[in-house]
Amino acid sequence: MLKKNMSAKVLTLATSKGGAGKSTLVRNLAAYWINIGFRVAVIDADPQGSIINRPASEGTLAKLVILPNPEESVSNTVEEISNNFDYILIDTGGFRNKTTVMALLACQYALIPLKPSSDDFVAAVETCSLIKELNRTPERIKSPIKYRMIITMSQQGTIIARHVRLELQKGGFLVLSSEMYHRVAYPETAITGTSPCIVDPDGAAARDVAKIAVELGKSFD
Repeated sequence: MLKKNMSAKVLTLATSKGGAGKSTLVRNLAAYWINIGFRVAVIDADPQGSIINRPASEGTLAKLVILPNPEESVSNTVEEISNNFDYILIDTGGFRNKTTVMALLACQYALIPLKPSSDDFVAAVETCSLIKELNRTPERIKSPIKYRMIITMSQQGTIIARHVRLELQKGGFLVLSSEMYHRVAYPETAITGTSPCIVDPDGAAARDVAKIAVELGKSFD
C-alpha cells in the first residue's frame, strides 16, 4: 500500500512480458538522476536479479543503492527507505505475480515498456489493465497509479514503431513521445554495471535517456 506523504518519487517498471527493456530503463534512469545530483535507490524485485547481479563497483554509479527484494514484501522496503531518497525505482519480473502487484501498489508512477512487436503490445495492454484494476481498489481509489507506456529497442523512424504508437494512441493509452532506441551502448555498459549517461554523457544513448527522464517528470508532476 502507498505510504502517505512519501518524500521519494517511486517508479515501478512493469510489463507481463520479459525482454522489454525494464532493467535497461531502470539502470539508465537511475544513472541519469544520480548524475544530476539526486539520491536514487533501486529495488530489484526481478527474480533474475538483472540489476543486483551487475552493480557498478566504482565511479558515479557506485553511489546507487541497490536492494534485492523479489518478494511480496517489496512495499515494506519502499516504506522503510522512502524518506532517504529522491527516487526509488522498482524493477519487476516479466510476468504477473503478487510481487509485481505489490510493487505497483507501492508506487505513485508506473512505466510500461514495450518493444514494437505484437507480443509486447498485448503484454503492455494487459499491464495497463492491471493498473486500472488496482486503481479501483480501496488502497488506490483516491490516489491512483499514474502510468505511461514507452516504446523500447526501436529503430528510429521505422514503420513498425510508428504503427505500434498509432495503435496505442487509438486505444486511448498514454505513451511517451520519447523512445529508448536500440543502441549498442546499453548492453556494452551494462556488462560493468554502468550506463551511457556516465561513460558517454554526450552520446546518443545518454541523450535518449535524458529525454525520457525529462518527459517522465513532466508527465507525472
